[in-house]
Amino acid sequence: MKRYIVMILAALMAVSIIGCGQSGDLFPESTAGDTAQTEPVDEAGMKVGYLLPSGTDTTDTDSRIEGIRQMQYETGLKDSQVFIRTDVSRDDCASRIEELVQEGCNIIFACDDRYENTVLDAAQQYPDVQFCQEGGTKAKKSGLNNMHTYYVRLYEAYYAAGVISGMKLNEFLNSGRITSSECIIGFVANEDSPEVTSCINAFYMGVGEVCSQASMMVRYTDGGGDYDADAEAARQLLEAGASVMSQFTSTTGVATICAENDIPIVGNAVNIIDVAPSEALTSAVADWSVYYTYAVNSVLEGKAIDVDWCGGYDHGSVILSQLNDTHIPDGGTDRLIEVEKSLRDGDAKVFDIEKFTVNGESLATLAEEEEDYQKYAKSIRNGEYQESSKRSAPSMDFFVDGVEE
Repeated sequence: MKRYIVMILAALMAVSIIGCGQSGDLFPESTAGDTAQTEPVDEAGMKVGYLLPSGTDTTDTDSRIEGIRQMQYETGLKDSQVFIRTDVSRDDCASRIEELVQEGCNIIFACDDRYENTVLDAAQQYPDVQFCQEGGTKAKKSGLNNMHTYYVRLYEAYYAAGVISGMKLNEFLNSGRITSSECIIGFVANEDSPEVTSCINAFYMGVGEVCSQASMMVRYTDGGGDYDADAEAARQLLEAGASVMSQFTSTTGVATICAENDIPIVGNAVNIIDVAPSEALTSAVADWSVYYTYAVNSVLEGKAIDVDWCGGYDHGSVILSQLNDTHIPDGGTDRLIEVEKSLRDGDAKVFDIEKFTVNGESLATLAEEEEDYQKYAKSIRNGEYQESSKRSAPSMDFFVDGVEE
């Protein structure tokens, strides 16, 4: 069984990526304010830089590089105009930015929120270079015209995948494979963060739409890119009784364990059907090319880049990967079409506050009465907690009832 997923696009094999560097206009909803136009850049002189935290043997890097290649297809940029630095630690970030600036990059994407303070310093030092920080929160307050933050509503894809997983649990219940007390979901996560928590909660909410008796257990691996840690966390969840699994990790360790134990699995970042042919249902995937293309086109055309940008199903920024048609529950495809349409149209309420509680209380009540929850009040509108409505980076740091660490 493969430990890691191979690159999806053949083009990736032809480009040298250093730890290295040789390598329709889209304007989704913005959550923030003032922007400034720049001078257009001639396409032949355009150069784009990327800072990636992991190596090319992890799924999160695969996903972003696939987005980069799609951006190139959309914009016409050549490999020689794109500079990718992988395995960039927080301590190395400043020197890698300097390298990209010296290469002549007009725009630099920092693909880890741990880089943000360093990127802010660089944006002040190099005002003619546009800096785009994934998962950042400080661009708006910085007042810098060349500093931008962005993220995607990945939780929407987890919600949709949760519906399919809930239907799979019902299939197991109806066939007698499990009892109601065994209606347990396992979730392996690489870190405890709002980004991950929003996806865990959304997945559980999706499951609950069709299988109300389900509960969820979460195990953290305290880091990214550790295959053995991911696999061990999956084993622990199976020993604790998990009947369906999902993940927010950057290796295929969880999928491999599920394949060995005949446990349905929802992956993340990339398609995992080649790793778990009989167990993978689908994967929650961010299509980073949507933002990359938008931002690069903005520089090419001399248009302002949104200070804080967030896209979801409505703009194709999140999707589910290929469905494993052989193993999707009966009626699952039709139900998924309905769910995804409601997400694209803006009709779905992923975090409907009438459908969940936190420590036995309504989130609306907690936001009014408890100091620790008052920060969520601004995001509760029309009976829904609207994650990423006030800023692109997720802010959810609580679990809904039914989810346990």
